[in-house]
Amino acid sequence: MFETFVLICIIGTSNICHTLSDLEGPYKTKQECIARAYEIGINLPNYMPSFQAMKYKCVEVKDDEGKVRT
Repeated sequence: MFETFVLICIIGTSNICHTLSDLEGPYKTKQECIARAYEIGINLPNYMPSFQAMKYKCVEVKDDEGKVRT
C-alpha cells in the first residue's frame, strides 16, 4: 500500500512550501499513487491558485498502518 504526498510552493518562490497528504489513499499500487499525485497537481490551481506542485512522493505503508477506515 502507498500513501501520496505532494510538495507545493508559492509560485515564484521555493522557500514557502507545504506538504499535502492525500485523504483518499492509501493505494494498492505505486502506479495508482503516482496517478493520484498528478491528479492533485492538476487540480491544485482550482483550490490554491497561488501555489504550484513541485514534487510528489509515494510512501510505502504496511497494511495495518495508515488511515482508519470507518
